Amino acid sequence: MRGGTIRIDRRIVWLALAMVPLLVFVGIMAMRQGSVTIGAAVAIGAVVCGLGCLPTLSSRLDLAWDTAGISGCAQACGPFFGLRRGRIGWDAMVVLGRTGAGYGYVASADGRRVLWTDMHQGQERLFAAISRRRPDLITPATQPADPDSDFDLRP
Repeated sequence: MRGGTIRIDRRIVWLALAMVPLLVFVGIMAMRQGSVTIGAAVAIGAVVCGLGCLPTLSSRLDLAWDTAGISGCAQACGPFFGLRRGRIGWDAMVVLGRTGAGYGYVASADGRRVLWTDMHQGQERLFAAISRRRPDLITPATQPADPDSDFDLRP
């Protein structure tokens, strides 16, 4: 079995980062026009969101699989997504699902998880790898509605 890697679409991240200077400018202009609170909120919010996007430009959020299992993000808490990485062997996987926040995941019986987001490109390759190695995890609820679409775990 070949391994693979899926990554977050960095074009989306660059687009979000490109918006930061524009929003900072809008915030400064709002402050100059007398809306100090709103202007400061927009400018500070843009900078905070921009800083939150920076980790997605690294390989830290990549999800990879090989003959041993799947490795990737093991923590899904907002700006801390991806700070902790985990690995789950194919035989240890017991659940394929989606969190309340919309992250896809595989989990082991001892509670470990490897997670991914809808922004990861190539999820159909991950789904194919899971269905080859662990077809017992695939149910009608976890199959994509359209085989040509990105992998989605329907609730």
